[in-house]
Amino acid sequence: MSQILFLTSPTFILIIFGFLTVRLTWMPKEYIKALAWFIVNIALPAALFKALSAQPFHEILNVDYLLVFGCGSVFAFLLLFSIAKLRNKTTTESALFGLGASVSNSLMIGFPIIMQLFGEEALIPFALALIIENLVILPLTLTLAQSAQHKGQSFFSVFSKSLIQLVKNPIIIAISLGVLCASTEIESPLIITEVIDVLSKTVAGISLFAIGGMLVGLEVKGMFKDISIIVIGKLIIHPLCVFAFIFLFPTMPPLYKQVAIILACMPMFSIYAVIGMKYQLGKLCSAVLLPTTVCCFITINVVIWLVSHLK
Repeated sequence: MSQILFLTSPTFILIIFGFLTVRLTWMPKEYIKALAWFIVNIALPAALFKALSAQPFHEILNVDYLLVFGCGSVFAFLLLFSIAKLRNKTTTESALFGLGASVSNSLMIGFPIIMQLFGEEALIPFALALIIENLVILPLTLTLAQSAQHKGQSFFSVFSKSLIQLVKNPIIIAISLGVLCASTEIESPLIITEVIDVLSKTVAGISLFAIGGMLVGLEVKGMFKDISIIVIGKLIIHPLCVFAFIFLFPTMPPLYKQVAIILACMPMFSIYAVIGMKYQLGKLCSAVLLPTTVCCFITINVVIWLVSHLK
C-alpha cells in the first residue's frame, strides 16, 4: 500500500497545486478552461493516436473488454437511473444521475494514473473505455434527457442525432485514425510522429493541474442526499458492476481487467457540470464534483491495491 501511495500521490499533489493556484488567485479560473480544452481536443487525441497506430490491429480490438466495460457501465447507469426514478425524479434528472455514476474522468485523472502504473501498454484498454463512454453512455444519457423534453420525437431519432454529434469528437476521430493506421499498417511521417510525441507528453501534468483549478468555488450545501447517491454510484457501484462482469470473461488479460476496474473508480468526467447546465441541473452536477474528487483519493488507492492481486 505504501508503494501504491507513492505512485498515486503525485497525481493528487498536482490536483491540490492546481486548486491552490486558482484559489490564491495566482491564475484566473477562466484560464483553466483553456488548459482543459487543449488537453481534450489536442494533446490527448495525439497520445491516443500515437498508442493505437503503433499496435498490431489484432491487439487493439478486444471484444471481451468492450463487453465487460460496456455492460458494467450500462448496468451502473441503469441502476442509478432507477434509484432516481424511485425518488420521484424526472426522466431528465434520472438520466443525469445515471451519467454521473457511469462515465469516468478517464481523460484528466484516469490517464495519468494508468500511465504511472502500467505505461503505454495500458493505452489500448484506455482507448476502448473511451469508445464505450463516448459512443454508448453519452448518447444514451442525451437521448433520455432530450426525449423527455421533446416528446414528439422518437427515442431512436434523438439517439441518432446525439451519436452524430459525438462522432465529431476529436477523441473519437483520433481513435478511429489510430485504428485505421494499425489495420492498414500506414506509418506517419517522422516529423508528424515527433510532433505527436511532444503533444502526448503534456497530457498528464496539465490535466491534473486543470482539474484542481476547476474545483475552486464549488459548493455542496443543501444537496446532501442527491450528492451522496451519485458519489456512491460513481466510486463504489460503477467499479463493482465492472468487476462483476469480469467474472464472465475470465480469459481477459490481467492488465485489461486492472485498467477496467481502475478507470471505473475514477470520479465523473469534468464536463458533467456543463451537461447538467444544459438541463437546468448545473448546480447539482457542479457540486457533486468536489466530494467525488476528494473521496476518490481513498477509493482509487484501495482499488489499485486490490486489483494488483487480480489475475
